[in-house]
Amino acid sequence: MKKAFDEGFTEFNHVAIDGTIKKAYNSNNNTISKKETQILVDYYEGHSVNPESLEKLHKPAKRILEKKDMGDEDKLELLYGIETQFTFTGQDRIPVNDIEARFMKGKKGNYMVAYNIQYAVDYDTKLICAINITQNPTDHYELPEIAKKAIQNINTKPKYISADTIYLNQISLSYLADEKIEGLIPTRKQSKEKIGKLNKNPYHKDHFEYDYEQDAFKCPENQYLHFYGKYTEPHKDPEKPEKIKRIYNNYNACKNCNARTKCCASSQTHKTITEYGSEMQKAMNHKMEKQEYKDEYAKRSSVEGPFGIFKEQFQLEKEIVIRMIKTEERINLDALAYNLIRLYNKIENTTEDLEDFCESTSIKNQLQLTATIF
Repeated sequence: MKKAFDEGFTEFNHVAIDGTIKKAYNSNNNTISKKETQILVDYYEGHSVNPESLEKLHKPAKRILEKKDMGDEDKLELLYGIETQFTFTGQDRIPVNDIEARFMKGKKGNYMVAYNIQYAVDYDTKLICAINITQNPTDHYELPEIAKKAIQNINTKPKYISADTIYLNQISLSYLADEKIEGLIPTRKQSKEKIGKLNKNPYHKDHFEYDYEQDAFKCPENQYLHFYGKYTEPHKDPEKPEKIKRIYNNYNACKNCNARTKCCASSQTHKTITEYGSEMQKAMNHKMEKQEYKDEYAKRSSVEGPFGIFKEQFQLEKEIVIRMIKTEERINLDALAYNLIRLYNKIENTTEDLEDFCESTSIKNQLQLTATIF
């Protein structure tokens, strides 16, 4: 990062953030339930256990019981670790081979035992600025942590941080506001509009235009649905902020509208638009309607490149790593290799120059870094 900055290749003006998942070294079937875990804990703690309960254990639990190269104390430690993961993750089943991994939904809709990889990429150089591995199955609240790591690594705050719609929430927006960073996060509608995926029904919410000055939605019949009220809903996770729900409607306009039967369900007397989010989210939505921010956000497509290379050329999915820390360490090494190759291709120096850079970096940071460049 420092070399790229010193050479004038980038000022880290725009950092794009995204997430992907990496399949863990654990099959979907090699999992254990809470009930079976408790049976084995009772057994190894010396409590009375019905032999029939041990006989009925499924294969993953039975393999722990029958594992001969593992002592009883080690088995008990593993089981305590599994119990901790039940409490920490809220999962119904825990992977036996990699207890820190979690069931996550892949892009094809299939579920797999995996880790969530968050990464930040510099737009100008396409260098990977930071990696963060998490157990959380979605990207919703991951922006602050990966952004902090990126800022620490590049030693500066970028002017822009861009992310896709799933990161649009109060936690992300509050972090960006506190750090005085220009966030670029579109709404779901803006994202759908960009790829031509708006709902085909002309009376769907997608086709109601929001007027920021009036704080109202204009319907396809040119009537305005005005702000009616604001409510809060507690988040399922007590550590997360409450959800803010804003309601918009216009009973009289709907009552006299010729298109009411096309727009409303038979049980409805009028159309209601429900919007989620705070004033900060409204401000972000408004900003992302402006062309200058749309143009800047368009740059974030570069975030996909590095991990495409990871998966195709580095064979990321075939790397055998267990536990979250080891997974992060390995992917950071992949990122280091990728960045060195990227930097070498960009610098018009000799191979020896880059090897000298690696050696000086190794000495400065008291790390063993050996690079062979062909």
